[in-house]
Amino acid sequence: MSIARRSQLLFLVLLLTSVGSVLAQDITAVFTTPSETLTAGSRASLWLFCMNNSSNSVIRTFEPSLRCTLTAQSVTFETVLLLNTKSSPRAATIAPGGFVKVEYLLDLPLTSSGQVTLDVSSYNQLVVVVGPSSSEAPVVASVPASLASASNSTTVAATPSNSDLREYFANHMSFYEPIYFIGGSAPSVEFQLSLKYKVFAFKDDWDPLTHLYFAYTQTSFWNAFSKNPSFFDTSYKPSMFLYYPDVFRKGFFQLDLQGGVEHESNGRGGDLERSFNTIYLQPKATFDLPYNLQFSLQPRAWFYYRVGDNNADIADYHGYADLITALTWLDPKSGEKIQVSNKILIGDDGSHVGLLSDLRFNLVGVPVLRRFNPTIQIQYFYGYGQNLLEYNVTSHALRAGLCLWY
Repeated sequence: MSIARRSQLLFLVLLLTSVGSVLAQDITAVFTTPSETLTAGSRASLWLFCMNNSSNSVIRTFEPSLRCTLTAQSVTFETVLLLNTKSSPRAATIAPGGFVKVEYLLDLPLTSSGQVTLDVSSYNQLVVVVGPSSSEAPVVASVPASLASASNSTTVAATPSNSDLREYFANHMSFYEPIYFIGGSAPSVEFQLSLKYKVFAFKDDWDPLTHLYFAYTQTSFWNAFSKNPSFFDTSYKPSMFLYYPDVFRKGFFQLDLQGGVEHESNGRGGDLERSFNTIYLQPKATFDLPYNLQFSLQPRAWFYYRVGDNNADIADYHGYADLITALTWLDPKSGEKIQVSNKILIGDDGSHVGLLSDLRFNLVGVPVLRRFNPTIQIQYFYGYGQNLLEYNVTSHALRAGLCLWY
């Protein structure tokens, strides 16, 4: 082989090596730390975010398994993460500036408890909190009375009731609709609380009881800064429903489905009483977009039964359907999140429109607020149905404050 030919081959090898190095740097792959407490002896989900930092589309292939080391106190376990092929693709094309997330499954040993360090091969290190298994009995060492009385330190044994209670709430209770406290236009304060309760902690996805929930949402309007600081109106919404997350998932698209019954009333009694019941169906379509963006469409359709006498014409103003749209930007590195959402409600005859717009963002980059990291909510409403008492009255309001969850 001639020297010129060898030089050309050497140049080609160096070029390919350089290109491969650049492409490897184009993708930032990070496992995110689970926000909830994991349970020893259970199977946990770990999400891998892959961000495309380049200006070209990149095809990313995900390993079916990854070696992992778990370190709990002085004990070390060798295990593997398995790609969940039911919810995550084996390969994906990542648009410029976009990202994909895939789910890996980890089987936690029964002996892991407390703070656990996960070292994933070729990826970042995670520190998670693992709680005891419900079948794991607490170990209490017996100490002679003479030694106990002579000791200056106090040893507190964990009671099974506390750990069981924490695990019970972790498995059954969660947030539902946005939780916030905002103020501005009269009525000057609006706040909302919302929780849902999973009735059965079953693991069988085919059993409808696995997906049965009860929920309670309360939205209150309060004349907090007036001469008569009373509550203007409060809406109470208990509901029961079946919720199926990830009914369909393919690539950047995800479909959730929810359906059930809901009661809403203001509990005022007499001429001020407003109440009705609905049976509803609510799908939600979510689209992962480039540049860490996510767009969702959530329509809800319903029909009424047992409507209160004081609001017999509720369908003329609330109609039979509404639509919530949301555009969300999330930085997987810092957790910074910005969301713009809109809810539109149209009466039965196509008039009596109500529009609710919310802007929510947290302040990760502000040093003074970094520890608190509040989420600010700015809300604007225009049209009919701002509150249940005045469902047939048009109004507009601008409020701002804190959002605790959305």
